[in-house]
Amino acid sequence: MNPAQRRSLFSLYLAYFADYFSWGASIAFLAIYIGTDLSPFKTLYWNTPLALGIAVACFPVGEMIGSPILGDLSDLLGRRKVLIGGLLGSVISFGISAISLWNGWFLTFLLGQVLAGFFAGKQALAQAAIAEIDTGTKSQRLAFLSVLGGLAWILGPYLGSLLLKKSFVDNGGFIWPSLLASAAFGLSLFCTYFFFEDPYRPNTNHFSTTKFIREIGQLYFLAFRERLFALFLLNLLGWYLVIVSISYFLIQKFNLTHAEVAIFNSYSALCFTLGGILGTAWILHRYRARKILFWMQILGSFGLFSLFGAEKIVELWIYLAIPAITEALIYPAYQTMLSDRTNDQSQGKVFGLINATNGACQMLAAWVLSIFPSNLVGTLILFSAGLFLISGALLPLAMRKKGLVKIRLLS
Repeated sequence: MNPAQRRSLFSLYLAYFADYFSWGASIAFLAIYIGTDLSPFKTLYWNTPLALGIAVACFPVGEMIGSPILGDLSDLLGRRKVLIGGLLGSVISFGISAISLWNGWFLTFLLGQVLAGFFAGKQALAQAAIAEIDTGTKSQRLAFLSVLGGLAWILGPYLGSLLLKKSFVDNGGFIWPSLLASAAFGLSLFCTYFFFEDPYRPNTNHFSTTKFIREIGQLYFLAFRERLFALFLLNLLGWYLVIVSISYFLIQKFNLTHAEVAIFNSYSALCFTLGGILGTAWILHRYRARKILFWMQILGSFGLFSLFGAEKIVELWIYLAIPAITEALIYPAYQTMLSDRTNDQSQGKVFGLINATNGACQMLAAWVLSIFPSNLVGTLILFSAGLFLISGALLPLAMRKKGLVKIRLLS
């Protein structure tokens, strides 16, 4: 790896880390901003549960819209320009959130959350740029994103919680986590501007508004037409259902306190990070993504079935680790395979669709949790295990010769 590639990868990884870190440092505390007696908002316009649900939905809605748009723009205009614009947009978005929290403007706060989700779509072009850098293997480079995501999920909520202590709340209210998020994006913007050298050369001669809109529509159509995307969606939905239901499951079945549940959530993030390290250092270097994907999904399903049937605390430590580690390998494996099946001029588009799917699964998992009977929430773990199993079992069918046709997008 030459120095230019090293600097470029550093700036791209930092941009990816900043998104997950900022989400954990700021947006993860929406229930505190809205659902407590200390809420700064003067008028919520809806009852508290509905207002909180709308606020939670804003980010994934923005991500679903922004990911294909920014990914496609990066194919048309180049990665560097759109990434810098996206980072600047994230700085402004969290700045709007901080100002809204300071002044108690709920609707403006919701706007800030939608914009934060929209500009989180720049992850698509960062991932496309990482895939295009010619060093190491694509699977390894994408697997390292699992390491960064795990670390961000550990550091973000921890630092954000420190900024919600009384000493900070008494001097600025809840603005500090949003300011921390904005500062993280500011640092990433600085590094991207000075360090990122874009090897991608777009063809801007064929740009037209009509064609651009057509391509965005084609991206969403592709999610229904392409077999591999359907399996990716099943697996990802299963994973987000685990994330939203695991705390309820631990409280209902094992009578754990909130502090003990927090320990297990942190442990899950550590296991996810470990899976990313294994993928980066060895597994996705030694084996091709296609070869490990089937077994990782079957193993993850086994871990979730075992987790649902666990009776002892010691079993939780074992069975919770299995799906967390395997998902850290499954996600980059799907990314690699989808990227390999896409032509070189459409990498931003396909990663945009991947991130839009990510946002859609977040929303769908939250909706399922909201309508599920509270005393049966733990059974979502069992449902997730089934989704992992189905996704793995149908993979050989999706990879048959007919399913191996190169994904062709408008260019």
